[in-house]
Amino acid sequence: REACVAGWVGFLKMARVLRWEEIDPEIQVYENSAVVTYYFDMACEMNGQTVELSGRDMFFFVKEDGKWWAVADQFSSYPQ
Repeated sequence: REACVAGWVGFLKMARVLRWEEIDPEIQVYENSAVVTYYFDMACEMNGQTVELSGRDMFFFVKEDGKWWAVADQFSSYPQ
């Protein structure tokens, strides 16, 4: 949990999100685990410049004591 939150906090300290879109989200549940995938398209401001980013994001969740916990987050840009 701490690593996932720290990664996003670090990003938001460097960038101001101007636009965020999740495309074609898919959720697959396997008993007490789940995989969430989607494509993303975003724009953010970094160092005074607008940066366009797009790619695929994947989260892995585990259900413990009735609560879902994000245990992994992986993202990648589209292949060039």
